[in-house]
Amino acid sequence: MDDLNAKFMPQFLGLARSRVAGAINAAVARDYLATTTIARNLHTLAGEAGLLGLQAVVPLARDGEQKAKSLGASRTDADAERLVDALRQLERAIESIGARHTPP
Repeated sequence: MDDLNAKFMPQFLGLARSRVAGAINAAVARDYLATTTIARNLHTLAGEAGLLGLQAVVPLARDGEQKAKSLGASRTDADAERLVDALRQLERAIESIGARHTPP
């Protein structure tokens, strides 16, 4: 598992950061048409995190996925703010992992 993490962690971190940043931007801008893409990206992120054993990320990504789906259906400011809050929490978790996996 250590070899797998060493090989794929940098790629995961780069993609995760990009996906979450894009999702935050779309949610803040109230881009309701982006909610399907956000939900798909968070679903993928949860799966990738699970494969790498990043169990702290999986429920955060799944929560964000559900909140993105809720926002797509409701299109309310309250749901947009809930999604942004969930994404910020996920962002912090990813940055925490990145700080622990910085190459020497």
